Amino acid sequence: METRFLPLLLVVFLAMIVPFVLARFRRIPVVVGEIAAGIIIGPSVLGWLHGDEATLQLLSEIGFAFLMFLSGLEIDFTLFFATTPRGKKNGANPLWLAMGSFAITLVLSALIGFGLVGLDFVRDPWMMTLILSTTSLGIVVPVLKERQISTTGYGQILLLTSLLADFLTMFMITVYVAIRSTGLSFEILLIGVLFIPVVLLYQLGIRHLRRPSIRRLVEELAGATSQIKVRGAFALMVAFVVLAELLGAELILGAFLAGVVASMLSGPEDESLRHKLDAIGFGFFVPLFFVFVGIQFDLTAVLTNPSAWLLLPVLFVAAFAVKLIASLVFKLSYSWRETLAGGTLLSARLSLIIAASAIGLRMGVISEAVNADIILIAALTATFAPLFFNLLLSEMPVKQQAQMLVYGTTDLAFQVARDLNAHGEKVCFIETDLGEAQRIREMGFSVSHASGGLVDCLNGLPAMQVNAFLALNDNPEPNLEACRAARARDIQHVLAFVSDPIRLSDFRVLGVQTLTPSLHRSSLLALMARNPAIFSLLTSTEDERDLRELAMLNRDVDGKRLIDLQFPPGLLVLAIRRGDELIVPHGTTRLSLGDRVTILGEHDALQAMQDRLGA
Repeated sequence: METRFLPLLLVVFLAMIVPFVLARFRRIPVVVGEIAAGIIIGPSVLGWLHGDEATLQLLSEIGFAFLMFLSGLEIDFTLFFATTPRGKKNGANPLWLAMGSFAITLVLSALIGFGLVGLDFVRDPWMMTLILSTTSLGIVVPVLKERQISTTGYGQILLLTSLLADFLTMFMITVYVAIRSTGLSFEILLIGVLFIPVVLLYQLGIRHLRRPSIRRLVEELAGATSQIKVRGAFALMVAFVVLAELLGAELILGAFLAGVVASMLSGPEDESLRHKLDAIGFGFFVPLFFVFVGIQFDLTAVLTNPSAWLLLPVLFVAAFAVKLIASLVFKLSYSWRETLAGGTLLSARLSLIIAASAIGLRMGVISEAVNADIILIAALTATFAPLFFNLLLSEMPVKQQAQMLVYGTTDLAFQVARDLNAHGEKVCFIETDLGEAQRIREMGFSVSHASGGLVDCLNGLPAMQVNAFLALNDNPEPNLEACRAARARDIQHVLAFVSDPIRLSDFRVLGVQTLTPSLHRSSLLALMARNPAIFSLLTSTEDERDLRELAMLNRDVDGKRLIDLQFPPGLLVLAIRRGDELIVPHGTTRLSLGDRVTILGEHDALQAMQDRLGA
């Protein structure tokens, strides 16, 4: 007795087994294992399943659309509006670097595409150009997060470059397919119509969805059996996919834009929605897509075709070469090692190159053998690119113990330094005046001195993690200059004493936290009046308790719920800072690599938790 769901059962079972099999090989992406599993059960090896299974075809297409939707959901388009470099040097604008890198990638890919046509490997140079221009945001993001550099200037330039490659390549593939199908007709302009609902939904969402009454209603319906946010996300994705099909565009662009809209409208309070969508996508739909890709893989076309054997190493070298050469523009702001490592990571391809190849196969401009080679290239680059990236960066100087940097020789600066020392923090002053630097040393503090200026002072420091930079002069002007220098060094947490409220806007443009006595004295006094116990906990250095913000760097804890962690007695988690989000924790809140966890508790327990999170 046959059943329609038997093929689905086999694929779902394989998708469950693959992570266990790859548990010992953490460097190999799970996606590669899923494709390999599909090849094994497909016609190429065991022949248990074939590419004509209707149920699998439909679920695979949904999984493909959902993967594109999740890719759009990951994108932070505020990166496009960065106006100052956040790298180690005063280099070029990050957006221009990313655009330059992608432009060079396109030119090199076109040269290779025409060369492959001349060698009779492929039939269409332009489709091969777009295929080689792709990258994998899905590989770049987790690798950068794992190394704790996704929020640094270097990490963000790689994110921005991969974002541009994903978005622009996806759009150009859609336009090219339309031109191939209908020619240069008026219908091509209809693709631009897809962007109109993006703008409209964003404007309507910002105007209405953020209203307290609507927000409360949505939150009430977000749990239990309603799950209105999840339903809304699926409705948004399917609506854009249908609109893309009606306009003659590829579904990848429609699903991607739906994810972009969801990303722009979501806020910190929607963190649980992202977790749910990730669970639905990567727990069911996305693995079905990649296993089905393996099932459709024609291993015979590779094994029996000599040209496919010759093309595979050519494509592998080309995949790395176009990205490595294009990444040389990063040398304007970063070291050679960082430049080459970035180009290596950007060489990773996965979902988009497979999608582009499938489109080319459907159009008849790519043969079965070339399509099989491209799938192998996706698996190889997704495996080796992160390995080479980590290898190149692993030899960079090891950072020293984290410090607090203080600029200024006022009484306030010295008192803040003493308080920080009393709380166990390591403090270092930076100073451009030799006499003041000597006075700081006589008071028992370490100091970095350089007569050339604040930038030289900061660049002269050894490699280390800076927890905070404090500009504590009485005069706002030198404080502002110091904050600019700290931002140029890519220091994330910058604070300044601003005596004149009129100058606050200058500091806020830089993203600097400020303390202005005339504005904040009342707030501090109100805090003392309303919460005397909390204020005492925050300021006291004489009891056995402290308040610390700890970095979560332990991969073994990544993704675990707070309720599942065995905290030492006497600890209370007050907040979690994830990028720009501030999360009020619950027992079911899951920790992620790079989180900053604010914990109140006894010194010994805090130290034990710091060792655990920072392992």
